[in-house]
Formats: sequence, structure tokens, C-alpha cells
Amino acid sequence: LRPCAALAPTAVSSREARVGGRAGGPAPPLGAHSSAAGLSPSSGLSAMAIPWMPREISSRLYEKEHELDNVRTTYLMSTAFIGGFLGREDGRRPTWFNRVKLMPVSTLTPDLQEHLANTCHVVCMKTRQEVMSEPTKRGPVPEGRPATGWQAGLLCGRVLWRTLFASAAAKANINKCGSPVLYMAACQSLMVSMRKLLTQVWLEVQLQYTSKISKYRNIKSRPGWSVLEGLQFKNFCEKSGFGLFDPVKTPPSSAGSKPASDLQDYLEEVLALRFAIDLLTLAMKDAEEFIDLQTKRLQRKALPRQRVPGDAVEAELMALKEKSVDSFAMMWTDDAELRGIASLASRLMDGLEGPSAVHFAATFTGQILLAMWKGVQPMLAHHASVGIARIAESHAVIGSLPSPALDDRDADKSQTAVFDRIALSYGPPSRDCKELVTALPRGVLGCIVKVQARFRGTLFRTRNFQRTRAVAAYCKAARWPQLQAPMEGYDDEETADSKKDKRRTKKKPKKVDATKLKEEIEDFKPNVSKYLGGEPSKGGSRDPSSPSATRTKGFGATAGSTMADMNPDRRSWPLPTADHRACADLFALYMYNMYRRRELTNMWATLCGSYERGMDVYAELLSKNPALKPMLDSIAAQLKRGSVVGYDKAFIAKQRKESDSNAPSSRNPASDIFASSRTKPSKGLGATQESADTQRTIRPGMTPLPKDVGQSGEAAKDDMTGEYLTTYLKEMDGDDSQFKDISASVIPLSTGTSPPRKPPHEYILEAELASQKSDSRPEGMPLTEAEKAARKVKPDVPFCMKRVKPIWLPIKAHRFAAYRAKVLQLLPPRILQQYVDFEKQGQYLACIKLLESATPGSLNVLSPATLVGNKPLLVETVLQLIVGYSGLCLKNNQGNIAVKLITQVIDNMSLALRDLHPGHRTVLEAYLYDTALSIAYYMPNDISLSDRSEAFFQQASERYLRLEHTNRYCKCCLRAAAVLHGQGHLSEAEYYTQQALNKLSDAPVSSLLVVCYHNLAVHTLVQQRLADSVSHVRAYVALLRQLPKLGNTWMQQVDNTQWLILKAQEMWPQYQQQQGMRDSQAGVKFGH
Repeated sequence: LRPCAALAPTAVSSREARVGGRAGGPAPPLGAHSSAAGLSPSSGLSAMAIPWMPREISSRLYEKEHELDNVRTTYLMSTAFIGGFLGREDGRRPTWFNRVKLMPVSTLTPDLQEHLANTCHVVCMKTRQEVMSEPTKRGPVPEGRPATGWQAGLLCGRVLWRTLFASAAAKANINKCGSPVLYMAACQSLMVSMRKLLTQVWLEVQLQYTSKISKYRNIKSRPGWSVLEGLQFKNFCEKSGFGLFDPVKTPPSSAGSKPASDLQDYLEEVLALRFAIDLLTLAMKDAEEFIDLQTKRLQRKALPRQRVPGDAVEAELMALKEKSVDSFAMMWTDDAELRGIASLASRLMDGLEGPSAVHFAATFTGQILLAMWKGVQPMLAHHASVGIARIAESHAVIGSLPSPALDDRDADKSQTAVFDRIALSYGPPSRDCKELVTALPRGVLGCIVKVQARFRGTLFRTRNFQRTRAVAAYCKAARWPQLQAPMEGYDDEETADSKKDKRRTKKKPKKVDATKLKEEIEDFKPNVSKYLGGEPSKGGSRDPSSPSATRTKGFGATAGSTMADMNPDRRSWPLPTADHRACADLFALYMYNMYRRRELTNMWATLCGSYERGMDVYAELLSKNPALKPMLDSIAAQLKRGSVVGYDKAFIAKQRKESDSNAPSSRNPASDIFASSRTKPSKGLGATQESADTQRTIRPGMTPLPKDVGQSGEAAKDDMTGEYLTTYLKEMDGDDSQFKDISASVIPLSTGTSPPRKPPHEYILEAELASQKSDSRPEGMPLTEAEKAARKVKPDVPFCMKRVKPIWLPIKAHRFAAYRAKVLQLLPPRILQQYVDFEKQGQYLACIKLLESATPGSLNVLSPATLVGNKPLLVETVLQLIVGYSGLCLKNNQGNIAVKLITQVIDNMSLALRDLHPGHRTVLEAYLYDTALSIAYYMPNDISLSDRSEAFFQQASERYLRLEHTNRYCKCCLRAAAVLHGQGHLSEAEYYTQQALNKLSDAPVSSLLVVCYHNLAVHTLVQQRLADSVSHVRAYVALLRQLPKLGNTWMQQVDNTQWLILKAQEMWPQYQQQQGMRDSQAGVKFGH
């Protein structure tokens, strides 16, 4: 058996123990003392000091013959804890408990084995119940009780581990007063070993399940159990000295059900180590609280006054708690079931007797702790599976797996919150660290190392000072461990030296003269370091009696009397000064900045990688769903506007300007009848410049026109750039879609909300019957058989030729609601009310007439002679408003008003657009001519407008070609073809449709191509060219198979056309016989 290195004596003197001491010093080699105690030394064992145990106490425990039983007991209990920890998964993985140096369970009597099995079953079920149930679901959790399953499991482990340790230690030949200190020493030794193993296991995870050292390794790798067992044996046995057999030489009693380990097993190991570290840390705090309270009792100090119980039950609980104060084996908890299980385990230990009772007690401890770990295992497996779900293949590729996370409440209290970073710090230094070290000047690195050492030493003493004082005070009060063996005639807790202490008299306090003390305080001159804001002291001006002068003498090079009088063994050299403190603060700030620099670098790399992956995913989504392109164009317009005018001006300043506007707070509700719920009308469209004649001021929200634009400005190119484009984008909220070509997706995609598609023959027959319905017949009166026969639809070739229609692509009003809201803001209140009233009555010409009274000046574009000058954006706003009014007229069956509006706009357009930029004017003229062509389609009976329709098309198409807007040009061709089709000019309609198709010859597949082929099929069928019509049908059907699902309303017309043309093809031979024509005569019989 190897000795427990936890009790190796440290280099802490008794004086240093009183002031916090120096911990972590070298331990003496194992030699005669360990051999005399029956322990064999190990050459590979490196002694590990207890940082908070004074040297005198550890030396007595380790070097005195009569105290070596303490070392043996601590060693056995620590080994039992390790055995329970390693054997928690026996059966699933190779068995560990038979390879622990403890008495085997088979040596127990059958009745003891039965009692032990029953106790282990109860412990396992209780622990599993606590860790798998959420305490917060049962109701509010009182203060001091565990709030999560992790904390409940820690409570069960602390109570059982303390009870088992104290009960087993009672079977050994040791003083019961030493149990708390030995318990803390065992917990400290176990915790340090667990931390080392946690670091090694996590580093092994990064090697086994990432491609860091081998490209064939990933998160699905299956390393053998020997890898994990080798780490456990090397850490627990070879480095820490616990009793384990070498797994290479000692085979397990069972190989387990899993032939190899996986990532789940390693993450469970990591979580189990974190759980054990938290358990041992809390166990040490519990023991520290016990020895503090016990020290007060031994010194007969007054305990804190307890409150009066409220009822009999509470009084009984307080009595039980008071009873448990004196007993270290009985840890108080509010859980009655847990107290009963701890009492059961204690009574089971009491039944062990004989010289080997302590060894059997160690076996009992290991088995009961193993049962506790088996109860905790489901919670560890759950957290490990959640951690695996957060791991992606990309983590394995970059060689860094994320650590399994705990609940936020558990992570805040965990002692291993950043264990992964600590583990990675033991790896090779990063490239940045190497570059930084090599760039340091000579001497700086040594200074940093010294300051860091002092800082770590100060931090180390601060952490362990309170515990060291508590242990020293407790051991002094309990007179344990004893320097000499007990002699006859003395009690166990009393020696010959202790009687001398009773005869010591207390020193009288020294009286201080208040007058002299006040004078000394007034004359005191502190010396503040220049690093902390003080003034540098000059030579010879320092008071020799000041503390700084004394410190200088201690550091002086002349070896004065002060230096000679001081004993080097009783002081720390050199004394810390304010300069040391300033250097330590500077180093801490430097290291913190380096840490933040590295964290920011990692954050930036993560954000860049996420951005690239997001762009790839979005590009793939955009290719699969073209309906997202309008949204993308809108976002691009907003970003473009921000890049031109500045993001603060584009978004923040505009919002402030809107909130500070002087617009009237009470608006007429009728002014919002056309407002969209998705678009907020922006305030201020144009602005008036100051003039010496009119002295008009700029209204809030208006933007003045650039000086180089207008009649007096220089001629500009068609491309809108510079200040004019900036002003336009600022007024249009970054929307420059008018200056870009539209998308070729002219048919919307299916959204699932449109009416379902019907079979074409049913839809056509229903529409035909609905059109033949007599208005004179009452609704409830049924049709007679003769009427049904008369109304029966006969789908022959003329019927099919009559029913096919080209698809019409309507033109949309551009930002009508926003433009209307801007115009309303420019009208005085009295004119505004009249304007709204005329709108409700549909008198839109009168509305345009009222714009002559607008605040900036006359905006009546139908009367360009009086139109305000140098306001191009306001003029465009009114023209866009007229286009929207034309659409409303067509919707409300007021086509004659729409014809008057668009005709007057076209006639006066050349003068009304005189102040616009040439490129802007070209775009707006093409838009207005296209709108006039659309009105001609809806008003075929208007002779004058129909005669001008081809001129409208020629003007609009010429401008679209100049602007290189191919898709707009194609849509304009299709509209013109539809107008000519309605007028009976079928050859011209086919020609213009073919022109659009030729423009799209090199374009990708789109719904615009489908419309072109569809309309060609209609035009050729009406001209009785059936073969061409069928060919076009097959073309657009093939295109539809390559496109996503389009809207049902549009697809219904496409299906109807396909059915009618194929029906005509079916009946075409009969139709030729009836008409008496040959195939060569098709298309010329009726003059087509």
C-alpha cells in the first residue's frame, strides 16, 4: 500500500501558520517513518502538500509513530471514495472496483452482504429520485434548500460522504477530535486529483474526437477503454498515491457490455469529475463550519442565540439539530429521508467489529458511495447527451469541441466553470503568445514573472488564510495531534506540557498616553509612491523616524545596524512596498487586457464564420425560392441609401425629424383612406429655397434641390449620380427601384391562401353557364329540359378560339399611399378638406386643380404654365399620384375620367418635366406612356385612345431600350400585343410578342418566358395555325416544370388555355371538313 500524499508535511512554520503562512513547499522524502508504519515507499510518488494545514500539524501526523493511524485511515477512506467513483459504470464498461486495493466484498459474511446490498439499493434510489426530479416543480423552494437536481445530488453526496467517513474512522485507533481535519485533508487531496484528471480528460477529448492530430478522427470515433483507464490510473495512483492496481496487469472481473468508448462516455466522465469537485469543495466548507463551531464550544465561548421554536414539531427538529452539532458523523439536513438513510449507514458501520473493522468499513464506504454514484449517473448521461446535441462537425474540423453546459443556477455556483480554458492553458502556447514574448524588451519578461509570482502568492494566501486559522485554532483547542504519545497518569487529551499552559499569566495591557499619541499622529509624514500619485522624495529630506526611512535602511547597500539586528529566518525578504502593489496592479491590468484581446479575436472569427455560413445558406434559399428577391431588393435599397447619406442621417436623424415636425396633431381621418398599414408616410417631400423677392422659409422635413440641377444648371448625363441621386434617395427612403430593371418573375408564387385550382373543363363550363344565365328568371326557379338542352355548351373549335385570351400583365402604381400622404401635407387646412371631399366623390380632376394652392407653389401638372419651378421631386410626386388615381377610376368603373387624366398628362408632360434630371425624366416618361397603354387595354371602346396606343408603345419601348431595362421592355411588348389582340390586329400582336421572346433568348427560366409562350399560343390559335400553337403550349408546359409552384389564380388561366388548344387539336379534322379548307389554307381563309 502506498501512503496518502495528502498528509505530506508542508514548509509552513508555526509562526507562518498564525499569519497565513507559506504553502506548497517541498515535502520530505518518504523513508524510515513510512516503513516503520508498515507502508512501502514509492519512487514515482511526488508528495502533495495540503495548502491550508500548518507545518506543525502535518509533521506530527506524518512523522510521529503514535499518529500514523490517522494517515492509514485517511488513505483507506480516500481510496474507497476513488473506488466508488470509478465503479459507477461497472457492467457497462470494464469493472473497476475489483482493481481497487480494498477488502473484496466476497470476504463479508452473507448477512452483512445482504444488509449492505439493501442499504446500497436505498441510497441509489434516493439519489436518483433527487437528481432526476426538479425541486422547483413541486412549488417554491425555501431558502437554503437545493433548487436543482444537481444541487440536490450534491447534498446527498455530502451527507453520505461525511457520515461514512466519520463512522469508518471511528473503527480505527484514532482520536475522534481529528476526524474533521482528516476529512478535510482527504477532500483536499481528492479534489486536487480530480482537477488534474479533469484537465487531462478534456485535453484527451480534444485529441480523440477532433481532427487536430488525425484527419480520420471525428465526433463518432470509438477509442478503446484502455485510453481512459490509463489516464485514471496514472493520475489517481502514480501521481496521487491512491491504492489502485494497474489495469494493464490486472484484468477486470467483467469486460462490460460496451466494447469501446464513445464521446458520450467521455463527456459523462467530465461531468462526473465536475460533480465530484463541487461535492468535495462543499464538503470542506461543511467541515470548516463544524470546526469553527466546535472551537467555540471547546473554548467555552457563547454560541449565537437561537430563536424560539413556533410549535412542537419545530422544537423537536431544533433538538435533533442541536444534537447533531456535537457529532461530526451526523450532518444536519432538512430532508428527513436523507437523515434516515445517513443514520442507516451509520448503524450498518456500527455492526463491524474486530481488528479488521476499519478495512471492512472502507469496503462498505466504497460500495455505498458507488451506489450514490449510480444514482447520479442518469443526470450525468442527460447532460452529456445535451452537450453532444450542441456539437457539430465543424467543431471537430477546427479541433475545438464545446464543453457540456450546466443549468445557469448550477454553473454560477460551480467550482469548474471555466475548466476547458484552464485545460487548454496547459497546452502549447499560441502563436500570438510566442510573438508577444519574443517582442518584449530585455528584462521585461523577468520582471513580469516576478510580479506574477508575487501576485499568485498573495492570491494563494488570501484563499487559504481563513481555513488555516480555523484549523490551527481547532487543533490547539482540541489538543490534537499530540507531540508525544499519551503516558500513564494523564488523560488522552492532556499531557505534561499542557499543564504549563494553565500556569501562564496574562500580560497586562500597556497604557498609552493620549497626548503623546496625538502629537505622533500629527507629526507623521506618510511616504506615497510616485506610482500611486505621490511626489518623488529627494535625498536627505526624509525623516529618519518615518516608516519609509526604515524601509530604505532595510533595502540599503551599507549593511547598517537595522539590517544586522533583524533575523532573516523570521521575516519575508524583501518587504512588499507600494511600488510592488502598483506593479502587481499593472500586471493584472495587462493580463486582463491580453485576455480580452484574445476573446475579442475569437468573437470576431466566430462572427465572420457565422456570416459566411449564413450567406451561403441564404444564397441557397434564394435560389430555391425566388419570391425572396423583392425582400432582398428592399434591404439592398435601405443599405444603399444609408451608404450614400450616412446611416445616422438615414435612420436616426429621420426619426427625430419626424418626431419634431410641426405638422398639425389632429388630422382628418379621411386623409388616410389610401394609407397602407405597412408603410408610414414620411413627412416633407420638397423644400423652398430662400428668395430675396418672396422671403419664404423652408418647411420642416423638406430637402432643397441641388444648385446644379434645373434650367440654370449644367446638362447632366442619363445616369443619376452625385447630389441629385443623394437627394432623391433621401426623399424616397432609399428606394431606387424605378431606376433598376424589374425581376423576370412577373407571376407571384403560390402562398397557400389563393382559391384552389379546378379542372379546366369544369371551370370553362361553369363560366359559360354563368354568362348565359338569364337575368329575368327568378333565382329559385329550376330550368326545364328544353332550356338545359339549349344551354348545353358544345366545345368546338370556334368555341375554343373564342375563349382563349392572352395573359395581361398589369402595371402597378408606385408608392401611391406615400405620395398621397406627402401631397396632403403640402395643402393648407381649408384646401385639404376640399381635396378630401373631392376624392370621396371621385372628382380627381378637381383635386389636381386644387394643387395650385399648395404651400410651395402651384403643383398642377395639367397646367404647366403656372407650375412651380425648381421642384422636380414634387412634380414627380403629383404625376405618380395621377397614375394612382387613374387606377382607382378603372376600379370604380370611371374609365372616362381615367382617359381624361392620362391624356392631359401625356399632352403636357414635356413642359411639366422640364426641371427633372434627364435620366429621371426618361424613366418617368416611359412609366407614363406605359400607363397610358394599360388604360387603352381597359378602354377598348375609346377610339382616340385606341388610335394612339401604338404610339404610346413606341415611345415607352424606345425609352426602356435606352435605359437597358429588358424585362420592362418585354412586359411593355406583351401589353401592346394584348391591346392589338383586342383590336383584331393579330399579326402585329404576334410580332410584338415574338420581339419580347427574342429579347429573353439568353435569359434564365422565368415566369416572363412562360407568359411569352402562352400569349404566342393564343395568337397563333386565333390565326388558325394549330401546329404552332400546340408547339408553344408544349414549350411553356416544359418551362413550368422547371419553376416553383406559381399562384393558383394565374395557373388557372394557363391550364384553361392548354385544355382549349388541345381540345381544338382533337376536333381540328372535323373543323377542316366543315370549313372546306386544306392545311395550306389555314390562317388565310378569314383574312388573317
